[in-house]
Amino acid sequence: MKQLLFFISILVFPLISFSQEDYKKGENLIDYSNIKFLKTNKKFGSVTRIEPFKKENATFEIETVTLPKFIYNSATALPIKKVSVKKGRIFLLSFSAKTTKSSLETGEAKVNILFKQSDSYKNNMLSTQSISSKWQKYYVPFQSNININKKDLGIVLHYGFKPQAFQIKDIKFELFPENTDLASLPKTKIVYKGMEADAKWRKDALARIEVIRKGNFELQFTKDGKPVANKNIKIELAKHSFPFGAAINAKAIVENGAAYKHFKKAFDLAVFENDLKIKSLQWDKKKQQALDAISILRNDNVTIKGHVLIWPGFNYLTKEFKKNENNPKKIKELIENHVDNLLDMTKGNISHWDVVNEAYTNRDLQRITGSEEVLYDGFRTLRKKQPNAKGFTNEYGIISKGGLDTKKQEWYYNFVKRIDENTNGLINGIGIQSHIGSDLTPPEKVLDILAYYATLDKQISISEFTMDIQEPKIREQYTRDFMIAAFSHPNVSEFLFWGFQLDERKKVDIYNKDWSIGTMGKAYFSLVDNDWRTRINSKTDSNGSLKGRGFYGFYNYSYMENGKEFVGTFVLNKNNRKPIKIELK
Repeated sequence: MKQLLFFISILVFPLISFSQEDYKKGENLIDYSNIKFLKTNKKFGSVTRIEPFKKENATFEIETVTLPKFIYNSATALPIKKVSVKKGRIFLLSFSAKTTKSSLETGEAKVNILFKQSDSYKNNMLSTQSISSKWQKYYVPFQSNININKKDLGIVLHYGFKPQAFQIKDIKFELFPENTDLASLPKTKIVYKGMEADAKWRKDALARIEVIRKGNFELQFTKDGKPVANKNIKIELAKHSFPFGAAINAKAIVENGAAYKHFKKAFDLAVFENDLKIKSLQWDKKKQQALDAISILRNDNVTIKGHVLIWPGFNYLTKEFKKNENNPKKIKELIENHVDNLLDMTKGNISHWDVVNEAYTNRDLQRITGSEEVLYDGFRTLRKKQPNAKGFTNEYGIISKGGLDTKKQEWYYNFVKRIDENTNGLINGIGIQSHIGSDLTPPEKVLDILAYYATLDKQISISEFTMDIQEPKIREQYTRDFMIAAFSHPNVSEFLFWGFQLDERKKVDIYNKDWSIGTMGKAYFSLVDNDWRTRINSKTDSNGSLKGRGFYGFYNYSYMENGKEFVGTFVLNKNNRKPIKIELK
């Protein structure tokens, strides 16, 4: 089990809280008449009242004894007064807590706090807290982003981590009047290990970037076959060979409005958020829109990543799959037809595919057909139908959640290994979604996880980067640090954001709603357009040569001749060994 050694060093930094008690209080929704009935799944742990018991100052010890399959399998719903609220209302969960048992080197326990807005997990919000070994006050604000029916409103603690225990008391869940300013409330200050300006990991990562993402070049300029000496030449990287991209909808591309124009300014790799999924392709209009968008992207020299061939859960398949749940042969026929048709429809236009998406939690196809063979067939069909397109897996919860879900990390490692072994190496890459919640995975831990999967000798895609934290300083800095860590690892082959304009989900803001640069965009452009953008102004030597070093990619050069500017291009890649010869006009 050598592959698991990297898990021993858990790099998590505690969250520090402000002691602010002077804010204007809201309506406390905790139902103290029922708080004594807090419970959990006894299979994995316990909830114990600490005596003497006082309703409004009740103290509980919550212990996880056995690591469950999913973190949310160990959970406690807090009793609250049910109310309906409109979109935009402010809530504040506050409590005091301390860790009494821990499996982490930091000595901390952890708890995920779920703010429930509807029956769909997509509408719920999750905040992760690391609990100090001493009593500490914690503040966790939420803002509703949909109208909430009173039957759906909830606040739930998830704590299905490695064995741990923590005590919790002074629990309040306050609802504030409309127009309350979220910034006026106390909050737990979020920090992460490695955010220091002089952090060693960052210095090491930047040094690696200089080695693995850059190369030397020599240009030899001639005119009429003769060297052009002492010529002023401007050189600038136009496009990285390393792809930076984002999810976009086909409609935005076809409309060719502000969204697509700003997308092209920022990215050269596109993935459709929904347009190539099986449910969307049921409709001829949406199918044609996707094909039109693909044509536009190809004409604009934007690389296209396909998402997704097989998402093996009923929630993400057409109704016909559920109807044939008891007919494995029909199920196999349905998914084979879908994969065949999608690959025929997009042939010659897709660079690489998410062949299998989120197979850890979506196992309906595997269950019905009796094995993972139905997933392996996706890779085989891709190779047959689109032999030049690469095949990836895609999974969430690998780097996020502090990077602590070791059970899922190990499963994903072995899943990729099984695909590799059963398809004779048809899997090319490993997609790691990277939806980052409030529990910021330290960059050193990110690098440890990347190193773990790199032992499989596959490309690694940061496939769906998002952030939940809204505090501008930490949002910008962590985006920058995460990108530096990823770009510094030789196996990472691309970096994609899941979206690019700020919307009601508030998970990505390369651009704000008005198309000004967003908080994450400040980090992104500071790297891609500045720190990682090679610009050289130099003169050729007496032999007409100009030597330099730059990021791998596509370059423009320009020079002045008799008052006129002339331009040209060249490519710098890892295979450049000989001088690049350029004949000037």
